[in-house]
Amino acid sequence: MGSHVCTFALLVLVLVAAGDAHRKSSHARRHGGHVRAAHGIGKASPVARSKGASEELKLETIKATKEIKFDFGDDGTLEKEMEATGRYDPKMVLVYDVTMDSYQRNRIFLTTPLVRRGIPVTLSTIPFDGEEDPKQKPYPNLDIQRTTEDTITDCDNQLVDIVTTVKTWSDDDTLYAIDNGVLDMTTSPKNVCPPKIVSFDLRTDEVINSIVIQNAACNSMYTSLWVDASCDTGNLTAYISDTRAFVLTVTDLTTGASRHLQSQYFHPKPGFFFTKAGGPAYYMPYGMCGVTAGESCDGKLYFQAFASNIQGVVDKHVVHDATDGEVLDIKTQLNLPGELSGTSGEMVVHPNGQLLFFPVLDDVAIYCWNTTKPHDPKNFRMIAQDSERLEYVSSLNIETETQRLYVVSDRFTYYLSNTTNYSEENYRILYIDIKDIQC
Repeated sequence: MGSHVCTFALLVLVLVAAGDAHRKSSHARRHGGHVRAAHGIGKASPVARSKGASEELKLETIKATKEIKFDFGDDGTLEKEMEATGRYDPKMVLVYDVTMDSYQRNRIFLTTPLVRRGIPVTLSTIPFDGEEDPKQKPYPNLDIQRTTEDTITDCDNQLVDIVTTVKTWSDDDTLYAIDNGVLDMTTSPKNVCPPKIVSFDLRTDEVINSIVIQNAACNSMYTSLWVDASCDTGNLTAYISDTRAFVLTVTDLTTGASRHLQSQYFHPKPGFFFTKAGGPAYYMPYGMCGVTAGESCDGKLYFQAFASNIQGVVDKHVVHDATDGEVLDIKTQLNLPGELSGTSGEMVVHPNGQLLFFPVLDDVAIYCWNTTKPHDPKNFRMIAQDSERLEYVSSLNIETETQRLYVVSDRFTYYLSNTTNYSEENYRILYIDIKDIQC
Protein backbone atom coordinates (compact mmCIF):
# COMPACT_ATOMS: atom_id res chain seq x y z
CA MET A 1 0.00 0.00 0.00
CA GLY A 2 1.68 3.20 -1.18
CA SER A 3 2.44 6.00 1.25
CA HIS A 4 0.67 8.50 -1.01
CA VAL A 5 -2.61 6.65 -0.40
CA CYS A 6 -2.20 6.86 3.37
CA THR A 7 -1.21 10.51 3.13
CA PHE A 8 -4.38 11.23 1.22
CA ALA A 9 -6.38 9.32 3.83
CA LEU A 10 -4.81 11.48 6.54
CA LEU A 11 -5.76 14.64 4.65
CA VAL A 12 -9.36 13.42 4.37
CA LEU A 13 -9.51 12.73 8.08
CA VAL A 14 -8.02 16.16 8.86
CA LEU A 15 -10.68 17.80 6.69
CA VAL A 16 -13.44 15.86 8.45
CA ALA A 17 -11.99 16.66 11.87
CA ALA A 18 -11.71 20.32 10.95
CA GLY A 19 -15.33 20.30 9.90
CA ASP A 20 -16.23 18.69 13.21
CA ALA A 21 -14.38 21.33 15.20
CA HIS A 22 -15.92 24.14 13.21
CA ARG A 23 -19.49 22.92 13.67
CA LYS A 24 -18.98 20.53 16.60
CA SER A 25 -20.08 17.34 14.02
CA SER A 26 -34.40 -5.14 3.47
CA HIS A 27 -36.68 -6.43 3.60
CA ALA A 28 -38.82 -9.43 3.48
CA ARG A 29 -38.19 -11.75 0.54
CA ARG A 30 -35.58 -11.16 -2.15
CA HIS A 31 -33.97 -8.12 -0.69
CA GLY A 32 -31.97 -6.05 -3.11
CA GLY A 33 -31.12 -2.91 -1.13
CA HIS A 34 -31.14 -1.72 2.50
CA VAL A 35 -33.30 -0.42 5.33
CA ARG A 36 -33.00 1.10 8.86
CA ALA A 37 -34.88 0.74 12.10
CA ALA A 38 -37.45 2.22 14.49
CA HIS A 39 -40.85 1.38 15.97
CA GLY A 40 -44.58 2.58 16.04
CA ILE A 41 -47.30 3.50 13.53
CA GLY A 42 -47.18 6.96 11.96
CA LYS A 43 -49.44 9.12 9.83
CA ALA A 44 -49.38 9.27 6.05
CA SER A 45 -47.02 11.63 4.28
CA PRO A 46 -48.37 15.13 3.67
CA VAL A 47 -47.21 14.79 0.07
CA ALA A 48 -48.97 12.08 -1.90
CA ARG A 49 -48.72 11.49 -5.64
CA SER A 50 -51.20 9.84 -7.94
CA LYS A 51 -50.53 6.20 -8.77
CA GLY A 52 -53.13 6.15 -11.49
CA ALA A 53 -56.24 8.19 -12.07
CA SER A 54 -57.18 8.48 -8.38
CA GLU A 55 -55.09 6.16 -6.16
CA GLU A 56 -52.51 7.91 -3.97
CA LEU A 57 -49.13 6.78 -2.67
CA LYS A 58 -48.77 6.75 1.11
CA LEU A 59 -45.66 6.72 3.26
CA GLU A 60 -46.38 4.22 6.03
CA THR A 61 -44.34 3.84 9.23
CA ILE A 62 -43.64 0.29 10.43
CA LYS A 63 -41.22 0.96 13.28
CA ALA A 64 -40.07 4.08 15.12
CA THR A 65 -37.87 4.51 18.19
CA LYS A 66 -36.10 7.23 20.17
CA GLU A 67 -32.85 5.41 20.96
CA ILE A 68 -31.39 1.95 20.45
CA LYS A 69 -31.20 -0.66 23.21
CA PHE A 70 -29.86 -4.21 23.13
CA ASP A 71 -30.97 -7.52 24.61
CA PHE A 72 -27.88 -9.07 26.20
CA GLY A 73 -29.78 -12.16 27.33
CA ASP A 74 -29.40 -11.80 31.10
CA ASP A 75 -30.98 -9.93 33.98
CA GLY A 76 -29.40 -6.63 32.97
CA THR A 77 -26.11 -7.12 34.82
CA LEU A 78 -24.01 -7.17 31.65
CA GLU A 79 -25.76 -4.08 30.29
CA LYS A 80 -25.02 -2.15 33.49
CA GLU A 81 -21.42 -3.33 33.46
CA MET A 82 -20.96 -2.23 29.83
CA GLU A 83 -22.50 1.16 30.53
CA ALA A 84 -20.30 1.64 33.60
CA THR A 85 -17.12 0.88 31.62
CA GLY A 86 -18.09 3.00 28.59
CA ARG A 87 -18.53 0.05 26.23
CA TYR A 88 -22.24 0.81 25.86
CA ASP A 89 -23.96 4.17 25.56
CA PRO A 90 -27.45 3.97 23.96
CA LYS A 91 -27.17 7.57 22.75
CA MET A 92 -24.08 6.72 20.69
CA VAL A 93 -25.80 3.91 18.77
CA LEU A 94 -26.93 4.82 15.25
CA VAL A 95 -28.94 2.42 13.09
CA TYR A 96 -27.49 2.55 9.59
CA ASP A 97 -29.02 -0.30 7.61
CA VAL A 98 -31.81 -2.85 7.79
CA THR A 99 -32.55 -6.04 5.85
CA MET A 100 -35.86 -7.88 6.10
CA ASP A 101 -35.71 -11.61 6.70
CA SER A 102 -38.42 -13.97 5.43
CA TYR A 103 -41.91 -13.77 6.90
CA GLN A 104 -41.52 -17.30 8.26
CA ARG A 105 -38.52 -16.27 10.35
CA ASN A 106 -40.24 -13.02 11.41
CA ARG A 107 -37.20 -10.82 11.96
CA ILE A 108 -35.40 -7.75 10.71
CA PHE A 109 -31.60 -7.41 10.56
CA LEU A 110 -30.16 -4.10 11.74
CA THR A 111 -26.63 -2.73 11.54
CA THR A 112 -25.25 -0.25 14.06
CA PRO A 113 -21.72 0.57 12.81
CA LEU A 114 -18.92 1.83 15.04
CA VAL A 115 -19.39 5.49 14.20
CA ARG A 116 -18.47 6.41 17.80
CA ARG A 117 -17.40 4.69 21.00
CA GLY A 118 -20.01 3.05 23.18
CA ILE A 119 -21.48 0.65 20.59
CA PRO A 120 -21.21 -2.99 21.75
CA VAL A 121 -22.95 -4.71 18.81
CA THR A 122 -22.97 -3.95 15.06
CA LEU A 123 -25.34 -6.66 13.75
CA SER A 124 -28.59 -7.59 15.49
CA THR A 125 -32.23 -8.55 14.93
CA ILE A 126 -35.69 -7.48 16.05
CA PRO A 127 -39.03 -9.20 15.36
CA PHE A 128 -40.98 -7.89 12.37
CA ASP A 129 -44.21 -8.43 14.30
CA GLY A 130 -44.86 -8.03 18.00
CA GLU A 131 -44.06 -5.13 20.29
CA GLU A 132 -43.36 -1.72 18.83
CA ASP A 133 -40.00 -1.08 20.52
CA PRO A 134 -38.16 -4.36 21.16
CA LYS A 135 -34.55 -4.54 22.22
CA GLN A 136 -32.11 -5.59 19.52
CA LYS A 137 -30.71 -9.11 19.85
CA PRO A 138 -27.02 -9.55 18.85
CA TYR A 139 -26.66 -11.74 15.73
CA PRO A 140 -25.72 -14.51 15.53
CA ASN A 141 -24.61 -14.11 19.15
CA LEU A 142 -22.90 -11.62 21.45
CA ASP A 143 -19.62 -13.51 21.74
CA ILE A 144 -18.73 -13.07 18.06
CA GLN A 145 -19.15 -9.28 18.32
CA ARG A 146 -15.88 -7.50 19.18
CA THR A 147 -16.15 -3.72 19.03
CA THR A 148 -13.15 -2.57 21.08
CA GLU A 149 -9.53 -3.04 20.12
CA ASP A 150 -8.58 -4.93 23.29
CA THR A 151 -11.24 -7.61 22.69
CA ILE A 152 -10.29 -8.49 19.09
CA THR A 153 -8.27 -11.70 18.82
CA ASP A 154 -9.28 -13.10 15.41
CA CYS A 155 -9.98 -10.69 12.53
CA ASP A 156 -11.04 -13.54 10.23
CA ASN A 157 -13.77 -15.01 12.43
CA GLN A 158 -14.97 -12.19 14.67
CA LEU A 159 -17.39 -9.42 13.67
CA VAL A 160 -15.92 -5.97 14.24
CA ASP A 161 -17.83 -3.32 12.33
CA ILE A 162 -20.77 -4.53 10.23
CA VAL A 163 -21.94 -1.57 8.17
CA THR A 164 -24.49 -2.94 5.73
CA THR A 165 -26.19 -6.21 4.80
CA VAL A 166 -27.94 -7.47 1.69
CA LYS A 167 -29.57 -10.48 0.05
CA THR A 168 -29.66 -11.31 -3.65
CA TRP A 169 -32.91 -10.99 -5.60
CA SER A 170 -33.35 -14.78 -5.77
CA ASP A 171 -31.97 -16.15 -2.47
CA ASP A 172 -33.85 -15.43 0.75
CA ASP A 173 -31.75 -17.76 2.90
CA THR A 174 -28.32 -16.11 2.65
CA LEU A 175 -27.33 -12.79 4.18
CA TYR A 176 -24.21 -10.94 3.04
CA ALA A 177 -22.55 -8.33 5.26
CA ILE A 178 -19.65 -5.92 4.83
CA ASP A 179 -17.37 -5.62 7.88
CA ASN A 180 -15.22 -2.47 7.71
CA GLY A 181 -12.96 -3.43 10.60
CA VAL A 182 -12.81 0.26 11.60
CA LEU A 183 -13.34 1.69 15.08
CA ASP A 184 -14.75 5.18 15.84
CA MET A 185 -15.40 6.11 12.21
CA THR A 186 -16.57 9.69 12.78
CA THR A 187 -14.25 10.67 15.64
CA SER A 188 -10.81 9.02 15.47
CA PRO A 189 -10.98 6.27 12.81
CA LYS A 190 -8.67 3.32 13.32
CA ASN A 191 -8.44 0.30 11.01
CA VAL A 192 -7.99 -2.62 13.40
CA CYS A 193 -8.92 -5.44 10.98
CA PRO A 194 -8.96 -5.70 7.18
CA PRO A 195 -12.40 -5.23 5.57
CA LYS A 196 -14.22 -8.44 4.75
CA ILE A 197 -17.48 -9.82 3.32
CA VAL A 198 -19.24 -12.26 5.65
CA SER A 199 -22.07 -14.55 4.53
CA PHE A 200 -24.61 -16.20 6.86
CA ASP A 201 -26.94 -19.16 6.37
CA LEU A 202 -30.22 -17.83 7.77
CA ARG A 203 -31.66 -21.34 8.15
CA THR A 204 -28.97 -22.29 10.67
CA ASP A 205 -27.68 -18.82 11.70
CA GLU A 206 -24.13 -19.92 11.02
CA VAL A 207 -21.32 -18.16 9.17
CA ILE A 208 -20.85 -19.70 5.73
CA ASN A 209 -17.77 -17.81 4.60
CA SER A 210 -15.61 -14.79 5.31
CA ILE A 211 -13.68 -13.17 2.46
CA VAL A 212 -11.06 -10.50 3.15
CA ILE A 213 -11.10 -7.70 0.55
CA GLN A 214 -7.68 -7.75 -1.10
CA ASN A 215 -5.57 -4.60 -1.41
CA ALA A 216 -8.15 -2.28 0.15
CA ALA A 217 -6.93 1.30 0.59
CA CYS A 218 -5.79 2.22 4.09
CA ASN A 219 -8.53 4.87 4.29
CA SER A 220 -11.34 2.62 3.01
CA MET A 221 -14.85 3.11 4.38
CA TYR A 222 -17.33 0.78 2.74
CA THR A 223 -20.95 1.90 3.00
CA SER A 224 -23.03 -0.02 0.41
CA LEU A 225 -23.05 -3.63 -0.75
CA TRP A 226 -24.81 -5.27 -3.69
CA VAL A 227 -24.59 -8.95 -4.65
CA ASP A 228 -25.73 -10.66 -7.86
CA ALA A 229 -24.69 -13.28 -10.40
CA SER A 230 -22.09 -12.85 -13.12
CA CYS A 231 -23.23 -13.60 -16.67
CA ASP A 232 -20.00 -15.24 -17.75
CA THR A 233 -19.30 -17.59 -14.86
CA GLY A 234 -22.48 -17.70 -12.79
CA ASN A 235 -20.37 -16.81 -9.74
CA LEU A 236 -21.77 -14.33 -7.25
CA THR A 237 -20.23 -10.89 -7.52
CA ALA A 238 -20.20 -8.28 -4.76
CA TYR A 239 -20.18 -4.58 -5.66
CA ILE A 240 -19.05 -2.41 -2.74
CA SER A 241 -18.91 1.37 -2.59
CA ASP A 242 -15.80 2.83 -0.94
CA THR A 243 -16.97 6.22 0.24
CA ARG A 244 -13.59 7.51 1.41
CA ALA A 245 -11.21 6.01 -1.15
CA PHE A 246 -13.61 6.87 -4.01
CA VAL A 247 -13.56 3.47 -5.71
CA LEU A 248 -15.95 0.70 -6.64
CA THR A 249 -14.66 -2.58 -5.23
CA VAL A 250 -15.74 -5.69 -7.14
CA THR A 251 -15.24 -9.03 -5.37
CA ASP A 252 -15.81 -12.53 -6.75
CA LEU A 253 -17.43 -14.40 -3.84
CA THR A 254 -16.28 -17.75 -5.26
CA THR A 255 -12.59 -17.05 -5.81
CA GLY A 256 -12.21 -14.18 -3.31
CA ALA A 257 -10.44 -11.99 -5.88
CA SER A 258 -11.08 -8.23 -5.61
CA ARG A 259 -10.62 -5.36 -8.07
CA HIS A 260 -10.84 -1.66 -7.28
CA LEU A 261 -12.22 0.42 -10.15
CA GLN A 262 -12.03 4.18 -10.58
CA SER A 263 -14.09 6.98 -12.09
CA GLN A 264 -14.28 10.74 -11.73
CA TYR A 265 -17.95 10.22 -10.85
CA PHE A 266 -17.02 8.27 -7.72
CA HIS A 267 -15.67 11.49 -6.17
CA PRO A 268 -17.51 14.20 -4.21
CA LYS A 269 -18.36 17.35 -6.14
CA PRO A 270 -17.55 20.85 -4.86
CA GLY A 271 -20.70 22.71 -3.90
CA PHE A 272 -22.31 19.64 -2.32
CA PHE A 273 -20.07 19.06 0.72
CA PHE A 274 -22.65 20.40 3.23
CA THR A 275 -25.83 18.40 3.78
CA LYS A 276 -28.88 19.46 5.81
CA ALA A 277 -31.38 16.63 5.27
CA GLY A 278 -33.98 18.30 7.47
CA GLY A 279 -31.51 19.10 10.26
CA PRO A 280 -28.45 21.29 10.84
CA ALA A 281 -26.07 21.63 7.89
CA TYR A 282 -23.06 19.35 8.25
CA TYR A 283 -19.81 18.92 6.32
CA MET A 284 -19.94 15.49 4.62
CA PRO A 285 -17.52 15.42 1.65
CA TYR A 286 -18.11 11.73 0.88
CA GLY A 287 -17.75 9.99 -2.45
CA MET A 288 -19.01 6.70 -3.91
CA CYS A 289 -22.04 5.67 -1.87
CA GLY A 290 -25.09 4.08 -3.50
CA VAL A 291 -24.82 1.10 -5.85
CA THR A 292 -27.66 -1.00 -7.25
CA ALA A 293 -28.55 -3.30 -10.15
CA GLY A 294 -31.49 -5.26 -11.53
CA GLU A 295 -31.60 -9.03 -11.57
CA SER A 296 -30.52 -9.39 -15.22
CA CYS A 297 -26.88 -10.50 -15.21
CA ASP A 298 -26.18 -8.50 -18.38
CA GLY A 299 -28.05 -5.38 -17.28
CA LYS A 300 -26.80 -2.09 -15.89
CA LEU A 301 -25.19 -1.02 -12.64
CA TYR A 302 -26.30 2.34 -11.21
CA PHE A 303 -24.26 4.32 -8.70
CA GLN A 304 -24.17 7.63 -6.86
CA ALA A 305 -21.50 9.58 -5.01
CA PHE A 306 -22.88 11.05 -1.80
CA ALA A 307 -21.70 14.68 -2.04
CA SER A 308 -22.71 15.03 -5.68
CA ASN A 309 -25.78 15.66 -7.83
CA ILE A 310 -24.64 13.30 -10.60
CA GLN A 311 -25.91 9.75 -10.98
CA GLY A 312 -24.01 7.21 -13.04
CA VAL A 313 -24.68 4.02 -14.98
CA VAL A 314 -22.45 1.40 -16.58
CA ASP A 315 -23.08 -1.95 -18.25
CA LYS A 316 -22.34 -4.84 -15.93
CA HIS A 317 -20.19 -6.56 -18.52
CA VAL A 318 -17.87 -3.52 -18.57
CA VAL A 319 -17.39 -3.87 -14.81
CA HIS A 320 -16.86 -7.64 -15.06
CA ASP A 321 -14.23 -7.19 -17.80
CA ALA A 322 -12.37 -4.34 -16.09
CA THR A 323 -8.96 -4.93 -14.55
CA ASP A 324 -7.80 -3.82 -11.12
CA GLY A 325 -7.24 -0.06 -10.99
CA GLU A 326 -8.93 0.59 -14.32
CA VAL A 327 -10.63 3.96 -14.93
CA LEU A 328 -14.09 3.15 -16.27
CA ASP A 329 -14.53 6.57 -17.91
CA ILE A 330 -12.14 5.55 -20.68
CA LYS A 331 -14.40 2.74 -21.88
CA THR A 332 -17.88 4.12 -21.47
CA GLN A 333 -19.83 7.27 -20.73
CA LEU A 334 -20.77 6.93 -17.07
CA ASN A 335 -22.55 10.11 -16.07
CA LEU A 336 -26.25 10.54 -16.79
CA PRO A 337 -27.06 13.99 -18.22
CA GLY A 338 -29.89 15.01 -15.88
CA GLU A 339 -28.56 16.41 -12.62
CA LEU A 340 -30.29 16.04 -9.25
CA SER A 341 -31.24 19.06 -7.15
CA GLY A 342 -28.92 17.97 -4.33
CA THR A 343 -27.10 15.11 -2.57
CA SER A 344 -28.66 11.68 -2.72
CA GLY A 345 -26.62 8.69 -1.50
CA GLU A 346 -28.48 5.40 -1.42
CA MET A 347 -30.55 4.13 -4.35
CA VAL A 348 -32.36 0.98 -5.44
CA VAL A 349 -33.54 -0.22 -8.86
CA HIS A 350 -36.50 -2.56 -9.39
CA PRO A 351 -35.36 -6.13 -10.19
CA ASN A 352 -36.57 -5.71 -13.77
CA GLY A 353 -34.19 -2.76 -14.10
CA GLN A 354 -36.87 -0.28 -15.18
CA LEU A 355 -37.60 1.89 -12.12
CA LEU A 356 -34.87 3.60 -10.08
CA PHE A 357 -35.72 5.02 -6.65
CA PHE A 358 -33.52 7.54 -4.83
CA PRO A 359 -33.77 10.30 -2.20
CA VAL A 360 -32.75 13.92 -2.54
CA LEU A 361 -31.75 14.58 1.06
CA ASP A 362 -32.20 18.34 1.29
CA ASP A 363 -35.64 17.99 -0.34
CA VAL A 364 -36.55 15.44 2.39
CA ALA A 365 -38.11 13.54 -0.49
CA ILE A 366 -37.92 10.29 -2.47
CA TYR A 367 -38.04 10.24 -6.25
CA CYS A 368 -38.61 7.66 -8.96
CA TRP A 369 -37.19 7.58 -12.50
CA ASN A 370 -38.27 5.29 -15.34
CA THR A 371 -34.96 4.22 -16.89
CA THR A 372 -36.58 3.88 -20.33
CA LYS A 373 -37.05 7.68 -20.36
CA PRO A 374 -34.30 10.31 -20.68
CA HIS A 375 -32.48 11.00 -17.41
CA ASP A 376 -33.94 14.46 -16.96
CA PRO A 377 -35.41 16.22 -13.89
CA LYS A 378 -38.73 16.56 -15.71
CA ASN A 379 -38.88 12.75 -15.69
CA PHE A 380 -38.09 12.44 -11.95
CA ARG A 381 -41.34 11.86 -10.07
CA MET A 382 -41.50 12.80 -6.39
CA ILE A 383 -43.32 9.93 -4.69
CA ALA A 384 -42.96 11.04 -1.05
CA GLN A 385 -41.93 14.13 0.88
CA ASP A 386 -42.04 14.42 4.65
CA SER A 387 -40.00 16.91 6.68
CA GLU A 388 -40.45 14.87 9.87
CA ARG A 389 -40.07 11.25 8.77
CA LEU A 390 -37.61 11.56 5.88
CA GLU A 391 -35.00 13.74 7.54
CA TYR A 392 -32.11 11.53 6.43
CA VAL A 393 -32.69 8.51 4.19
CA SER A 394 -29.84 6.06 4.69
CA SER A 395 -31.23 2.97 3.04
CA LEU A 396 -33.74 1.81 0.42
CA ASN A 397 -34.85 -1.62 -0.71
CA ILE A 398 -37.62 -3.28 -2.67
CA GLU A 399 -39.53 -6.32 -1.48
CA THR A 400 -40.79 -8.03 -4.60
CA GLU A 401 -43.43 -10.24 -2.94
CA THR A 402 -45.56 -7.35 -1.68
CA GLN A 403 -44.15 -4.72 -4.08
CA ARG A 404 -43.10 -2.38 -1.30
CA LEU A 405 -40.29 0.14 -1.29
CA TYR A 406 -38.78 0.08 2.20
CA VAL A 407 -37.12 3.24 3.52
CA VAL A 408 -34.81 3.75 6.50
CA SER A 409 -34.76 7.25 7.96
CA ASP A 410 -32.95 8.83 10.90
CA ARG A 411 -31.55 12.18 12.03
CA PHE A 412 -27.93 11.71 11.03
CA THR A 413 -26.95 15.39 10.81
CA TYR A 414 -28.38 15.94 14.30
CA TYR A 415 -26.36 12.96 15.51
CA LEU A 416 -23.12 14.25 13.98
CA SER A 417 -23.64 17.74 15.42
CA ASN A 418 -24.53 16.37 18.88
CA THR A 419 -28.00 17.94 18.84
CA THR A 420 -30.21 14.82 18.83
CA ASN A 421 -33.40 15.16 20.87
CA TYR A 422 -33.90 11.75 22.48
CA SER A 423 -37.41 12.61 23.64
CA GLU A 424 -38.50 12.34 19.99
CA GLU A 425 -38.50 9.48 17.50
CA ASN A 426 -35.15 9.40 15.74
CA TYR A 427 -35.12 6.13 13.76
CA ARG A 428 -37.81 4.83 11.41
CA ILE A 429 -38.55 2.02 8.98
CA LEU A 430 -41.18 3.07 6.46
CA TYR A 431 -42.60 1.74 3.21
CA ILE A 432 -44.40 2.87 0.07
CA ASP A 433 -46.63 0.54 -1.93
CA ILE A 434 -45.18 0.66 -5.46
CA LYS A 435 -47.46 -1.88 -7.10
CA ASP A 436 -48.49 -0.54 -10.53
CA ILE A 437 -46.59 2.71 -9.86
CA GLN A 438 -46.01 4.91 -12.89
CA CYS A 439 -42.86 7.03 -13.06
